[in-house]
Amino acid sequence: LGIHIPELTTMQVRAIFGLFGRDPFEEIFPSLRVPVQNLGSGFVIHPDGYIITNAHVVRRAESIAVTMPDNEKYAAKVISADRQLDLAVLKIDVPAGQKLPYLSLGRSDDLMVGETVIAIGNALGYVNTLTKGIISATNRTLRFPGGVEMAGLIQTDAPINPGNSGGPLLNIKGELIGINTAIRADAQNIGFAIPVDVLSHGLGELMDFERINRVIFGAKVQYRHGPEGAELYVSAVRPKTPADGKLKKGDRILTVNAKPMRQMPDYVCEMFAARADQVVRLQCLRGDKKIDVAVKVRPKPRPDGKMLAKSLLGLTLRQITDELARDLRLGVKSGLLVSGLDVDGPADRLGVHRKDIVFQLGRFYVTDLDSLGMALEDVKYGDSMTLGIIRGKVRAWTNIRTRTRKPKPKSKPKSSTTRTGGGQ
Repeated sequence: LGIHIPELTTMQVRAIFGLFGRDPFEEIFPSLRVPVQNLGSGFVIHPDGYIITNAHVVRRAESIAVTMPDNEKYAAKVISADRQLDLAVLKIDVPAGQKLPYLSLGRSDDLMVGETVIAIGNALGYVNTLTKGIISATNRTLRFPGGVEMAGLIQTDAPINPGNSGGPLLNIKGELIGINTAIRADAQNIGFAIPVDVLSHGLGELMDFERINRVIFGAKVQYRHGPEGAELYVSAVRPKTPADGKLKKGDRILTVNAKPMRQMPDYVCEMFAARADQVVRLQCLRGDKKIDVAVKVRPKPRPDGKMLAKSLLGLTLRQITDELARDLRLGVKSGLLVSGLDVDGPADRLGVHRKDIVFQLGRFYVTDLDSLGMALEDVKYGDSMTLGIIRGKVRAWTNIRTRTRKPKPKSKPKSSTTRTGGGQ
């Protein structure tokens, strides 16, 4: 074909063992599955070690090992995972001075039926398998149990097998046009991929540096296809933020800290390194004039995660320490232990138990009270969100709806309405 295939990443995900037979937990969390080991694929989007894969590849993972084409292995952590998009962002620590090869993002709004495509991944465990096919259709919709629906998918006849999930679908230029995500087990040569434009538009939420790093910048940057290729532009500026008066809606971002901004990963990964009181220097195109802008990032107060979990979900949570994990024989070393439940609160009605471990809320993995506050700070009363729970050796997910209104404070706490436990 004469195409250039960039160096890719393969990922091996080791998931914890589940229970055998039918468990009452399955009645509460109907999406329960019990994988023992899972092998998936992924690809680097930025030389500093940011990796994209499917959310379903990592969702049950106890640990994630990323194996590079040169057989170097790295431990990876999940930055965020979105079940609806079926996308997850991972981060590995790259040795100082080393930069990883990465994939260039193409576009998926101009794909044509019959166009040649290449799928790469760990098909059935065979590392970096390459298959070729064509685009069979675009804008396909798949529906899964639990109310999950994925729309706008690319359908291809390039052979995609278990293990390909999270791997890249490329055009003949070697550009990423999709992320392999699903196959039809009852059919041959029918596979599906998430369009790359979904990734480009969703990266700002998946790598929300203001929320995760507890900073305030104030400008929302989005991606579009311009006459000369990909463009990053300011779509909104929040009043009374550091960017207010410095950046304007419509500004095109050319550089950040002197680094060229060619694609969305360039921007979100550079801004992900921003910390409170740091000055971010941008060069923008405003109209036909280049301007230089300096924005000093402001610290963002940390929300009270423990209070929010109690108020929204009726959960009293305790951060797991090595000592607590050892004393209670929890089997995991991170997460939030359920130590109390409000009687008839949202979590109690759902069937959450004391000594369950909460590890995900919404798209974020929660490991401590700070990340708990980050996950809940913008959640409103009456909202629904994903809840990830560990009970014994089983991990499962479901949706939980928050209280419809803020609970009234107890005037006379003579009798407790909270069941407590979990080592307290």
